[in-house]
Amino acid sequence: MKNYIYKLMVFTSIAALLFVGCNNSPKDKEVDLENAKEDVTDAEAALQQSKLDSVADYNSFKESIALKLDENQRQIDEMKVTINASKDSNKAMYEKELAKLEEKNATLKAKIQNYEQGPAEEWELFKQEFNNDMDDLGKSISTMAQRNMKK
Repeated sequence: MKNYIYKLMVFTSIAALLFVGCNNSPKDKEVDLENAKEDVTDAEAALQQSKLDSVADYNSFKESIALKLDENQRQIDEMKVTINASKDSNKAMYEKELAKLEEKNATLKAKIQNYEQGPAEEWELFKQEFNNDMDDLGKSISTMAQRNMKK
């Protein structure tokens, strides 16, 4: 009797496993495959759009920075003219400071020109760091301009 119950349990278990394992028909598998293909297509489209948005963001940022850098250069050039026209005893010191500001402006211009697109996280970090550098340069130029105005 024990043997009979044991055989019945084994047979029932095997039948249950076969039923559960074979439950997915080929049509169900085809539907799953089609859904997976659609998901891949959607993901590829989202990735492509993300790349386009990233490039557009970079180009927009680059254009706005170019305008700011050009304005910085214009202010530096104006201060050079003012300093060269003055007979201040600190003229050499001011010229040296202006040369540093001009160099920093040129460095930032090269940095934005040479930036290569990468992951979005790196781009955000680059923008934040670059904006901080631009703010520092802008403050330095403003401080220098205020000193020139006081003369």
